[in-house]
Amino acid sequence: MSSRWLEWTERLPVAKDRPLAGYAFAVAGPALGALVRALAGLPHGYPFVTFFPAIVLTAFFFGTGPGLVAGILSWLAARYFFMDPAYSLGFGPGITQVAILFSVVVGIDLIIIHLMQRANRLLRAQRTVATRRHEIRDAMFSELQHRVSNKLQIIASLLTLQKRAIADPDAQKALEDAAVRVGMIGRISRALHDPDRAGLGVAAFLEQVGRDIIEQSGAPNVAFSVEARPGIDFASDAGVPIALILAETISNALEHGFASRGNGAIAIRVESVEGQGLAIVVMDNGRGVPPDFDAAHSRSLGLRIATTLARQLGGTYVLRPGEQCGAIAELRVPM
Repeated sequence: MSSRWLEWTERLPVAKDRPLAGYAFAVAGPALGALVRALAGLPHGYPFVTFFPAIVLTAFFFGTGPGLVAGILSWLAARYFFMDPAYSLGFGPGITQVAILFSVVVGIDLIIIHLMQRANRLLRAQRTVATRRHEIRDAMFSELQHRVSNKLQIIASLLTLQKRAIADPDAQKALEDAAVRVGMIGRISRALHDPDRAGLGVAAFLEQVGRDIIEQSGAPNVAFSVEARPGIDFASDAGVPIALILAETISNALEHGFASRGNGAIAIRVESVEGQGLAIVVMDNGRGVPPDFDAAHSRSLGLRIATTLARQLGGTYVLRPGEQCGAIAELRVPM
C-alpha cells in the first residue's frame, strides 16, 4: 500500500468541517441504492443487497453520524419498497427479526469503521509529534555540530597565534601541524554532519574533504578524483577517523610526493571486498616511497596517526610504492 494512500486514509472522514456534505451523501447513497435495486429487478429476498455498500461508503468517507443516517434511510427504503407487504412501514414477527439482524450488521460495520478512523487519527497525531521531535532533534544536533566545529576552528586559530610567539622552529612546526589537524577535524566534522550531504554518498563526501585539503594546502594544480560504487557507505561514527586517515594520506602526498613539483594527480577508489570489509585506495603519481616503507614506524607523525586510527577501527593501513610511479595507500576497515 502506497504512502499516499495511507496518508489519505488517516485524514478520514473527509469534509469534517462541512457536515452538510456528509449528510447529503447519507441521503443520496440510499436513494441511489434503491434505484439500483429497482433496476436490477432482484426478488424480495434480497432487500438490502444494494443498501449495505451505500451505508459502508457513507460511514467510511463521512463518518459514523452520516453512516447512521444512511442506515436508517436504507432500512426505511428497503422496508417500504422491497419487503412484503410492500408500500408499508408496518412491523410483524418476521419484519422485527429482519430489523434486528439489519441493525446488528449495520451497527457492527459502523463500530468497526469508527474504531479504524479513530486509530488513524491517533496514528496521524503520533506521527506529527514524532516528526516534530525529529525536526527538533536534527536542529539541535546540527547546532551542536556547528558549535563544536566553530570551537575547533577557534582552537586552531589560537595555536596559530601561539606559534608566532615561539622562536624555536621545531616548536613552531609542531604547533603549526597541531593547528592544521585541529582545523581539519573541524572541517571534516562539519562536512560529515552537513544536512546538505544527505543522499550524496561516500564519493561526494570524500571528494568534498579531499578538495578542501588540497585547497587549504595551496596546491590548485593537483588533479583529484574519487570513484566509489553506489550503495557503499560507512557508519557516521567511522566517518571522522576514515576522513582523517585520508586527509593525512593526501597531506603526505602533497608535502612529500609533490614536494619538487607544482602539479600531480591523486585518485581515490572505494570498493567493498567480500569477506574483508571496505577498501579505500589512494593513488598518487608523486615521488613514491621505498619498497620496505612502514607507515607505522615512519618519521611522519601524520602517517603514524593514520596507522593508529586504522587499528582503532579494527582495520589496517599500508603505504607502498606504486606499480609504475608514485605511492599507493590502502585502508581496509570492517563494513
